[in-house]
Amino acid sequence: MAVTSAVYPEAELRNRAEQVREDLLALPTVTRVSPFATRDREISIEVSEEALRTHGLTIGEVANAVRQASVNLSSGELHTEIGGLVLRTRARRSRGEDFADIVLLSREDGTLLSLADVAEVRDEFADVDVAADIDGRPAVLLRVNRNEGQRPLDVANEVKEFLAGYRAPTGVDVFVWDDNTRNLTGRINVLLASGFMGFALVFVFLALVFDFRVATWVAVGVPTSFLGACLLFPAFGVTISLGSISALILVIGIVVDDAIVVGESIANEHERGGRGAAAAIAGARAVLPPVVVGVATTVLAFAPLLFTTGGIGQQMQVLPVVVGLVLAFSLAEAFFILPSHLSNAAPWSRWPLAELQDRVRRRIEEWRDGIVVPAISAAVRRPFVTLLASALFVAGAGLIVATDTVRYVFLQGLPTDRLQAGVTFPPGTPAHVTEGALERIVRGAREANALAGDDPVRTVAVVVGQQGFSPNPYARDRYVQEATSTGSHLGMVTVHLREEAQRALSPAEFLGLWRAHVGDIPGADSVRFLADELSGEPGVAFAFVHPSDDVLAEAVAEVRVALETDPAVRAVVDSLGLGKRQYDIELTDAGKAAGMTPAFLARQLRARFFGEEVQRVQRGRNEIKVSVRYPRERRHGLRDLRDERIVRPDGVEIPLSTVARVVETRDPSVRTRIDGVPAAEVSAHVDLERSTPARTEARLVRDVFPAVLARHPDLRVVEIGQAREEAQVVATLMYTVPLVLLAIYVLIAVLFRSYGQPFIILAGMPFAFAGAIAGHWLLGYDLLMGSIFGILAVGGVVINDTLVLMDRYNRIRAESDVPAVAAISAAARQRFRAIVLTTATTAVGMLPLLLVKSEVTQNLVPLVVSLVFGLIAASAAILFFVPAVLLVAENARDRRLRWR
Repeated sequence: MAVTSAVYPEAELRNRAEQVREDLLALPTVTRVSPFATRDREISIEVSEEALRTHGLTIGEVANAVRQASVNLSSGELHTEIGGLVLRTRARRSRGEDFADIVLLSREDGTLLSLADVAEVRDEFADVDVAADIDGRPAVLLRVNRNEGQRPLDVANEVKEFLAGYRAPTGVDVFVWDDNTRNLTGRINVLLASGFMGFALVFVFLALVFDFRVATWVAVGVPTSFLGACLLFPAFGVTISLGSISALILVIGIVVDDAIVVGESIANEHERGGRGAAAAIAGARAVLPPVVVGVATTVLAFAPLLFTTGGIGQQMQVLPVVVGLVLAFSLAEAFFILPSHLSNAAPWSRWPLAELQDRVRRRIEEWRDGIVVPAISAAVRRPFVTLLASALFVAGAGLIVATDTVRYVFLQGLPTDRLQAGVTFPPGTPAHVTEGALERIVRGAREANALAGDDPVRTVAVVVGQQGFSPNPYARDRYVQEATSTGSHLGMVTVHLREEAQRALSPAEFLGLWRAHVGDIPGADSVRFLADELSGEPGVAFAFVHPSDDVLAEAVAEVRVALETDPAVRAVVDSLGLGKRQYDIELTDAGKAAGMTPAFLARQLRARFFGEEVQRVQRGRNEIKVSVRYPRERRHGLRDLRDERIVRPDGVEIPLSTVARVVETRDPSVRTRIDGVPAAEVSAHVDLERSTPARTEARLVRDVFPAVLARHPDLRVVEIGQAREEAQVVATLMYTVPLVLLAIYVLIAVLFRSYGQPFIILAGMPFAFAGAIAGHWLLGYDLLMGSIFGILAVGGVVINDTLVLMDRYNRIRAESDVPAVAAISAAARQRFRAIVLTTATTAVGMLPLLLVKSEVTQNLVPLVVSLVFGLIAASAAILFFVPAVLLVAENARDRRLRWR
């Protein structure tokens, strides 16, 4: 929130903001409101060196007098006949004017020397360079946060309701200027709309194939499963968030798969003459084992995400929980509720729907019997040709990834209408220099806004002396933590764009215009433009570990040169930048001979320049620090420190230069250690339009690191940032995926009582990967972590469909003596419609997300591409590749039996 005014001074504006803060904290759901980009209040008692010398005082003596005079102290209890009486001294002061009459000295003539006689008491703001304005008006920013367990939307809605009825004083504006729930709400709304559209399309598709009774009850399983899962969300620690909504969207098409298989099986029983509950029970029982195992394997396919660590890992962990809950309810609905509704074979469909359904079913059967089954038979009769073609397809997909034709990007930012530009100068840079740079950045934003034509900029906020009011949910490294630091060398400009429908340019396009109009800023260590919710963390980041500062500086310098010469890299930052100029003060032998110690000397200098804290007083919700120190002019001046008068232990004043050496130095602004050893970090952002973090890292590892490590073999290179997050996720998957595959193998082996058939079923999974890669290549998308989630989901569907096919094949072989080729063709023919329907409903359910061109759904498109194209390729593999593998296995088994 922001409290702005063009007429009130800083103190009055802060008072207004404090009142707004109190009103907000009075709301039932609001528990945390903190000011941001504002100066803290303090009481500064400023006494000059001349006044101290005139009256024979020291800052320590003044501080002690204030400390003794401003106190509340209990002196015990007096027990009398009428009861106990508490003895208490109440002299604590809380405002600047209250300190003026404190007595410092009582002279022999009876006169008193008060604090007001030697010092100026300032009750104002801390002497730091921090300020904020919004659209040119001074502002106090209030950050409203939620506590753990609170829902962000509940807090945001109550704040907005409060503002709707709030009447600000004349000349003051109070409004929400940065709402983190706005993007979340927009995404959830779009995802829900896409989900409803997907559900409607799935229902329409089912109604074209099944009788309206079957289509209705199969489709009803979707909201039933979702509702049941949502009711259990609190028990599993799941909230309605972007992650859980995305997981629900992910399973829209998958959740009807088991219902389709059960409904198809019951329909087949009815076609064979079965009636009533007996037919429904027989149909459900026929597919019970493979469907249950299929759902279990789908849930297991997502299980590795439960064990992922790091920032992104925490976001992944919700997916398997949501998928497991939804599929569990879907399974229960398919076997305990659906058969009851389908026990009556009387059709619901009437003309013209019934006629349309008959036409669709005839077309599917004609296509199945005239094209697909003959093709399956041909593929089975020439199994090695089929296997070779399949292997070439999978190998081609692998080659596409290996050659970087389809790029792999671990994380891609989530588009947002909040754009930021942060500028960092060397520590110690005066505030006016930073303000000049920020004015240039704001001017660039205004010029970009004018060039865009449709006035896309909603507000422009400027913060001097502080960075970082855009939280990054995945950040774990220093680069984002530094955004909370303060100093006159730091500044940030935040531009909020209008809603997507009200502008023509995307956030990334506007940011490109903005950056071009700002250009280079002379003297700045870094200028970073952020266009999404993840770009606060650099794509490339390494730490070098070595005890020698010279070796670290050399390594960082070489890496910086390599990064800065890469046109795809921007905002190169390292941790070896020098801090503020500083004076190192060391005692000389003369100082030691005078009885001084480093602590004795440091305390005197600290009291004069930093200030000696006397006490802290509570004023409202704020804690006010009371300090005694030199006047502001003395602390801001350039007077030679060497002439500063130091009081020896015997009370004699001498110049500082007679007892200490003063040397001007500059140390690194940040000191980093890894495992107790000095380290230096270097990072950069990568323009994804030109390259990827993986490519940049690979170039460094190939071209730069070998030469550096050859000169310094004991230098250690450590990945940090996104690379470390990725390494953590990959390391987790490396040991969890094999365990999951083993668990899936055991389930299938127990179901079919075979050690070999599980391998045949699992053989179709690479086609999910190959199809997903082909889809990304055809549509021009990068391979993201979301793409991997889609492949996992497809893997579960593939196993599910293959289980049903294999179960039917085993039944045919057990019930008759038909050859393997005929049994395979018959099984494929009988399960063709179920396989095609599960693929089609999943693809149709995802279609709205693929077709809706929205910034909100941009990060979900790769997931949808993986699902749709992975399912298409995997379905083809189930119908052609798996039968060919099965025939080869059967022939091998027959030969082995003959040899015996």
